[in-house]
Amino acid sequence: MNKETKSCQNCRKDFVIETEDFNFYEKISVPSPTWCPECRMIRRFSFVNVWNLYKRNCNKCGKVTLSNHSPDKSEVVFCSRCWWSDSWDGTEYAQKYDTSRPFFEQLKDLVAKTPWQALELNYLTLKNSEYTNAVAHLKNCYMTFWADYCDNVFYSSYLAGLKDSIDCYRMKESELCYESVGCDRCYKTFFSEECDACTDTLFSRSCSGLVNCFGCVNLRNKSYCIFNEQYSRENYFAKLKEYNLDSRKNLDEMREKAFEFWNKYPRRFYIGNALNKNVSGDYIYESKNARDCYMVSGVEDGKYTQIVSLAKAKDCYDYTGWGNNSEKIYESAISGEGASNVKFSYQCWPNALDIEYCMYALNGCRDCFGSVNLKKKRYCILNKEYSKAEYEKLKAQIIKDMKTNPYKDKQGQIWPYGEFFPIDLTPFAYNETVAYQFFPKSEKQALTEGYKWHEEIKNEYDITKKAKDLPKTIKETDESILNEVIECNNCSNAYRFTMGELNLMRKLNLPLPVQCFNCRQKLRFVRTNPPVFFDRECMKCEKPIRTSYAPERPEIVYCEKCYQGEFL
Repeated sequence: MNKETKSCQNCRKDFVIETEDFNFYEKISVPSPTWCPECRMIRRFSFVNVWNLYKRNCNKCGKVTLSNHSPDKSEVVFCSRCWWSDSWDGTEYAQKYDTSRPFFEQLKDLVAKTPWQALELNYLTLKNSEYTNAVAHLKNCYMTFWADYCDNVFYSSYLAGLKDSIDCYRMKESELCYESVGCDRCYKTFFSEECDACTDTLFSRSCSGLVNCFGCVNLRNKSYCIFNEQYSRENYFAKLKEYNLDSRKNLDEMREKAFEFWNKYPRRFYIGNALNKNVSGDYIYESKNARDCYMVSGVEDGKYTQIVSLAKAKDCYDYTGWGNNSEKIYESAISGEGASNVKFSYQCWPNALDIEYCMYALNGCRDCFGSVNLKKKRYCILNKEYSKAEYEKLKAQIIKDMKTNPYKDKQGQIWPYGEFFPIDLTPFAYNETVAYQFFPKSEKQALTEGYKWHEEIKNEYDITKKAKDLPKTIKETDESILNEVIECNNCSNAYRFTMGELNLMRKLNLPLPVQCFNCRQKLRFVRTNPPVFFDRECMKCEKPIRTSYAPERPEIVYCEKCYQGEFL
């Protein structure tokens, strides 16, 4: 089919469906979407709560557990140990399909009564990593989120293969890093951003192959540079000694100086590496034919895809997390690790096959439709098992019914077959989710659009020490600090330090932070552009570019050719 311009059912703005898009929809046998790409992305994001955690009781064993479902919610929640046990598999909650009711109305009933896992994690792959969420294959990690294959990592998010690091964001295959963002294959890299294969590097941005450098930007394969100026080895270390980087005050001053220095230099219109071919979007690595993608690695023949942290993801559209050898995934979130032919689903892994409209279909579920919190099953609809012939016949009937008798929500939105779940099926409030992080809305706006809202429960603690009174260096810090309840110097919330965190900060020779985890995370998060793209011009040659740098922003933005011509 030729490309077509449609009006988004949600925001009413026009969007274009290209010929290549129609070819993809035909290949996986789905109708074209009625929502624009951005609204579809926000809709998926609204089903993902990564960072907001609470204490509540397990509805099976009664023990207190950490959960991303707040205690005031009515959902049934099992702690990870109970959820992953063999004492149930989800078919206990089976429903028979009612042809007189819209399908999503019946799915709502299943969502309300089936048990949810307290945290979103591959529990059996974790070792000593209880205080984490949206993770798999971790060891000795604490307050680590959306991460895979990490060891001894604290207070960090969006990771793959990070080790012995703290306060990092968007990191891959790196070790001994601190307060860094978007770095790959780095070692002992502190306060740096978008660096590759750097060692003993501080306060640097958009650099590659650096060894012993400080405050640099846009450099390649250099050593002993300070603010892009070349030094001898002896003079380099003498200068670093003058900076006295053991002190928190001096580190804070250097961070501000580095930010000012970075902004004097042009930035490439997107962040990625040389292994990309025919890509558009931002934060793209080792990908081919990946269009309008964001924070992805190893995407091939994909579009409108975000947060694929592990290669690969092939033939995927409108896909949010996480890859790891997945293919043919459409309008789905947090489904991967060998998943294939997954449509309109959420949290289906590992090796999910031929799945539609399922939530938490885990441990190799296949040929399932409209099932929730189901384990190791096949040919299930609304958690009820059927023979193959019965399953195929009923599935075809439901799809037909979804087209002729679609669900209608309280806002008047129509939800036929071919769209992701209605937003009133998300178990989370908008301000708890990734959607709120990237696309903030007021309470009034969120409720008007049909989302839920969560009133924050503020925990009260007896503060024993203010952050401003913390020791200035790590050498002055003894283990008595572990008994203190610290008041954040930014939001005044309470936080504490753990033994693992203290040991790692000693190893890095860095002072303890004076802000709580949430405040530190927000500072890192704003250093990354959001998943929104703009058509503008290179600020040197005026060639058209598509970039996540909004036109009104102050950064100098170059196209690929101009950037390489000046710095590479």
